[in-house]
Amino acid sequence: MGVFFLYLFIASATPLFLWKEKRWLALASLPLLIVMWIMSGFYVANMLTPAAHTFFMILFSFNVLLAHVGAIILYVKPEWWKRFATD
Repeated sequence: MGVFFLYLFIASATPLFLWKEKRWLALASLPLLIVMWIMSGFYVANMLTPAAHTFFMILFSFNVLLAHVGAIILYVKPEWWKRFATD
């Protein structure tokens, strides 16, 4: 569970890194983060139904995917294009 909350804090900082270059991706991740924090409160209080728990895990997985796509767009893609532009 510690790793889960560590990722919550890292995911919460992701829009800050994306804000300058990819504002649309930062804004797209904000509603997901808000819902994820609300649902994590219910998770800690053990108030999630099985359906809500499934939704929470899907939301969490989607947010992980979105954070990785954001990192690829910010850091990998520019270097990728620089590499092929100089060849």
